Amino acid sequence: MAIEINLEKNGHKKKAFLGFSYTTLFFNFLVPLFRGDGKRFVKFFFIWLVTILPATLIDNFPHQINNWNNPIIKNFIISLFDIKYKYIFLVQSLIVLVFYIIHIIIWFFIAKNYNKNYTKQLLNNGYIPIENDDYTLVLLEKYLEYSEKNKKNRKKMELYNNIIETVNKEERKKIYISITIIFIFNFCSIYEIYETYNKLGDITHFEYTQKYI
Repeated sequence: MAIEINLEKNGHKKKAFLGFSYTTLFFNFLVPLFRGDGKRFVKFFFIWLVTILPATLIDNFPHQINNWNNPIIKNFIISLFDIKYKYIFLVQSLIVLVFYIIHIIIWFFIAKNYNKNYTKQLLNNGYIPIENDDYTLVLLEKYLEYSEKNKKNRKKMELYNNIIETVNKEERKKIYISITIIFIFNFCSIYEIYETYNKLGDITHFEYTQKYI
């Protein structure tokens, strides 16, 4: 979850967000869809498609021989039939894993900036913090340098520092959780590749297709 703040425009309240967008990291283009952010939904969907499509095609590459009309590609796939399937599986799985890591890196940078850009857009569209909402003002100043008028007020600065310290602790906790989830997912993927590779034995690709496909 991101850091939520409240903004309003002509009495209409709207939630804005700051900090790293963990939901964007994991759910990609669905986040702007749920926020009603149409332009970024289209943009993020295109990025998601570009980053996930190659891995999907490679993952299904040798098994869809009947769908390949190009004779060069078809002959290349047929030439793989005498190779031990575990080698094809290993190369294929590692390439897919590399594409997945690239996917994560790209979406990490998108998630890093999305909340800031989304909230900036709301501010540019006339939304402002609710009156006397120090929490929102502090966070806008921290992340967007929204206002500096209270920096000379010692009590305000103490309040600001306490809020920022609390938020930073929560952000660090979320980072640790996200890293742990990504690590566990990658570890499980690599372990599954290793286990499958060992179980395949010396079966050829042709024998594999005859038996399982």
